Amino acid sequence: MPRPQRAETDQAEAERLTEFLAPRMIRSGLPKTPQVYDVIRQAIVSLAFPPGAPINEKLICERLEISRTPVREALIQLHAENLVHVVPNSGTFVSPIDLQRLFDGQLVRDALETRVVQFAARKATPGFVRTLDFNMHQQRVLAAEADYNQFYELDEGMHRAICEFGASSEVWKIVYSAKAHLDRVRRLAYPEPDHLRIVLGEHEEILEALRAQDPDAARQAMQAHLDRVFLTIRHLMGQRPDYFAPDAGTVFAEFASLYEREAWR
Repeated sequence: MPRPQRAETDQAEAERLTEFLAPRMIRSGLPKTPQVYDVIRQAIVSLAFPPGAPINEKLICERLEISRTPVREALIQLHAENLVHVVPNSGTFVSPIDLQRLFDGQLVRDALETRVVQFAARKATPGFVRTLDFNMHQQRVLAAEADYNQFYELDEGMHRAICEFGASSEVWKIVYSAKAHLDRVRRLAYPEPDHLRIVLGEHEEILEALRAQDPDAARQAMQAHLDRVFLTIRHLMGQRPDYFAPDAGTVFAEFASLYEREAWR
């Protein structure tokens, strides 16, 4: 009897992974472990592998046509970030959303992105603004189509462009590496009513401040955009408690108290 259940689980995993990997390839000639790490990390962040989902090493190897060594090395890195955990005699599973790690990532964004957007505003060029204008146009189209995967890529692309233009690609790497648990909340929120409309409005305020070369307005717009995630977290903890670690309520209350935001309590 357990065998058919395992087969059904394998099939569900295969469908999720195939869909997620459809546009991707492991490039030959480049180290495989970082590429496998990126693939699995993005599958976790996108919720293609939701919290609690098993990580089937054999299936990943088959789909990517690679040996198990880079997969296992990638999983070691993901385990260090608490994105996966090992259950003895059962296997490797996607970890629940860890609010402490999430808040760590939020602090990194708060410290860096609110400063970098000021730098970007001070030196904004017509070419830079045109790049963001085109990105915003694409965001509007994809929001109307409810294409959450591609919208996320453009959302990331906007923040990355601001970081790289305002500072450097190294700053973006620091931000990116810190926010995997936070990004799962962002992705989980996309289908919520009016969520994409609100995100678009916040992005447009940031863009208008950059267009006006107003560093203070840019910082305020970015701060408001980043801060709203706490309201999102509180809502989603009620909607999908199974996606969050058991201590989520306690950690959220402690962090809200530190930030002194009554609306988050």
